[in-house]
Amino acid sequence: PAAAGGAGGEHSGMLRVKNDPIWDSLRAGAQALVEKEPLLGGYMYSTILNQPTFERSLAFLIASKLATSTILASQWNDLIIDALASTAAAPGEESHQHPPPGTGSIADAARADLEAIRTRDPACPTYTHAFLFFKGFSGLQAHRVAHWLWREGRKVLACVVQSNLSEVFGMDLHPAAKFGRGVMIDHATGIVVGETAVVEDDCSLFHGVTLGGTGKVRGDRHPKLGKRVVVGAHASVLGNITIGHDSKIGASASILHDLPPRSVVVGHKGIVIYKNKGEEEMKGTARLSKL
Repeated sequence: PAAAGGAGGEHSGMLRVKNDPIWDSLRAGAQALVEKEPLLGGYMYSTILNQPTFERSLAFLIASKLATSTILASQWNDLIIDALASTAAAPGEESHQHPPPGTGSIADAARADLEAIRTRDPACPTYTHAFLFFKGFSGLQAHRVAHWLWREGRKVLACVVQSNLSEVFGMDLHPAAKFGRGVMIDHATGIVVGETAVVEDDCSLFHGVTLGGTGKVRGDRHPKLGKRVVVGAHASVLGNITIGHDSKIGASASILHDLPPRSVVVGHKGIVIYKNKGEEEMKGTARLSKL
């Protein structure tokens, strides 16, 4: 129905994915929640069970979070459907091939983000739980729409999304910042990511993380995180620096310099306790497990 799906039927075929296990799991989880907590019935049906596809459900979810008295949920829904449709993989295109951060299918990235949360967060019992109740997931998907608007030259509206995100979720992600797939933003409160920051695939950011500038330069001035980087709560990574893949930054650390791959950094002064292979790698992993 138009009321449930939003933007009419022009994108309905474009947004339908065959063999979608994430969507199947979301629907099964929503049905189980309705049976367990009937009070949630209206929310489950409007957000998931009455929606025809994952994409329509995601659009409804984000639109309901961004809605205000001046830009209604139905208006946001139409715009988000456009973003999802325009970034969808073309027929026959290999959707499992990961594009550079900030590009590619928003819906495929959202599926990968859900998979990351379900895999990495022991507090997440189901995909449905992450989809509905984890603001880090919802906020990141709204940011992906804002980034699409930014790339399309609609920068003012992209900044409106950023502003709403800050007010609703307590996370401030500049619409030009680029995120890969399989990203987990845990708890999300206090996250700040600057304009020229890049977060590659499979990274994890915890609450209070800042990927910011030093205040001394203009232009390209924010960090670039490699793949599978973990940044602990309230850590600050500042400046146009590169954090090598598989690095781990401990809670409250301050990083102002490049880190090679597989580094482990702890403390407010950003002390590197491991960046070698072999036997030292095992020692570094053991230390990290005690943090």
